[in-house]
Amino acid sequence: MQHIDSNDRLTVEIRFPGRDLSEEERTRIQELLRPLREAAGDFPDALLQLTVNYHANSDTHHVEGKLKLPGRTLFSSDHDAYLDSAMTRCIRKLNRHLDAYKDNPDGAAVEQAARRKSLEQDVIRPTDPDAGAVGRAVQNQDYRAFRHALIGYEDWLRKRVGRWLQRYPEAEARVGTDLRIGDLVEEVYLNAFERYSERRPEAAFHEWLDGLLDPTLREMLRHPDAAHEEASLARTVRQTPM
Repeated sequence: MQHIDSNDRLTVEIRFPGRDLSEEERTRIQELLRPLREAAGDFPDALLQLTVNYHANSDTHHVEGKLKLPGRTLFSSDHDAYLDSAMTRCIRKLNRHLDAYKDNPDGAAVEQAARRKSLEQDVIRPTDPDAGAVGRAVQNQDYRAFRHALIGYEDWLRKRVGRWLQRYPEAEARVGTDLRIGDLVEEVYLNAFERYSERRPEAAFHEWLDGLLDPTLREMLRHPDAAHEEASLARTVRQTPM
């Protein structure tokens, strides 16, 4: 299972192979992460990856943390019979490493990351679409109208897909063979069309769309041929004249 949480300060990816985190566990982990979110907020594009492995033979949880910052990646790990204890110590160590890095950051890398984030927020990211047109298209099960209403997202989403693939070298290596960026973009739109009723009204549309990237990519990696066929059919539908 992978849980992804992203805000203006820090993107968090939590991997727990073999089982899902309960809502209570997620809430506790979010509380543990609060100091790290605040501390990492000084850096653009900060990414925290937490991996939890449970070893049944010793009844212990092993937590590994990787905090990616501009110009540096910080590492930490800990283990304990109790998940909260291992998670607490792992995050505490990352906080100490982060404090040390803040005393001597990579200024050039930080500036470059800030420029990229500013460009994405102020130039690339589209404004929210007209909810009425999108909602009517979904209600009428009209995928062509749905895609037409979201035409302003095309370049932004393609760039987001490209950046997302960089997080998974094994997926990026398959681009151009059995994995196509255009198919992934179309699959995100298809998932948005199918799951539109699940979107919270208060959620910004681009953030909700962004949240569909990871599950879409993972499904495509499992079934690339089926995804390609589905995306090709969707393109045929949306390219039909209105």
